[in-house]
Amino acid sequence: MHNKLAIFDLDDTLIEGDSSVLWTQYLWDKQVITDPRFVEADKQMMAQYNAGTLDMTTYLRFSLQALSGITTQKIDSWLDDFIDEVIIPRMYPEGIRTLEHYRQQAIPIIVISATVSFIVKKVAQRFGADVAMGIDIKQQNGCYTTEIEGIPTFKQGKVKRLLQWISHQPITDAYCYFYTDSANDLPMCQFADEVFIVNGDQKLQQAAEENNWRQYRWHL
Repeated sequence: MHNKLAIFDLDDTLIEGDSSVLWTQYLWDKQVITDPRFVEADKQMMAQYNAGTLDMTTYLRFSLQALSGITTQKIDSWLDDFIDEVIIPRMYPEGIRTLEHYRQQAIPIIVISATVSFIVKKVAQRFGADVAMGIDIKQQNGCYTTEIEGIPTFKQGKVKRLLQWISHQPITDAYCYFYTDSANDLPMCQFADEVFIVNGDQKLQQAAEENNWRQYRWHL
């Protein structure tokens, strides 16, 4: 019976940068992607994400075309390299210490991110998280499609997916700690019992002051 949960956003919370953008850049550097429109699409995505206007379905429908026809196994092996090369050097030491703090108390650690789950799960595994949730992508013939499966873990969708997960656990009335950097996570902030803002964006800093949420600055 776990009556406490430690929930973390991933991008710009546990790591410096956005894993989705970093992944596109990695594929570009490895010349898997040669069309600059994919790199451009990520720049637009970040601007819309930060402005709170992102249409996740449209973005992913375009972005995932970059991997069409590549097997999930091949992508999996690239992801291992990507995490070693790109993600590990960007893990905030304070984030690692905070995860350790919850681990020592045997509080389950959940990473929940609006990035595709094949990236989130790999990264969360390296952090030693117990559960990882991202945007699930439909598969066909051993490859990823460009279509979302189930509820995307974005904005209100994070709360819905968390509740879905909790409903299948022997948990009643869990006390939730939540860490994030983005105002897109305000629905999760309102849901959680205790909120910690890490390198918060302007809108989130404002909400933090109104709600007396603790604010941190984490650095590499």
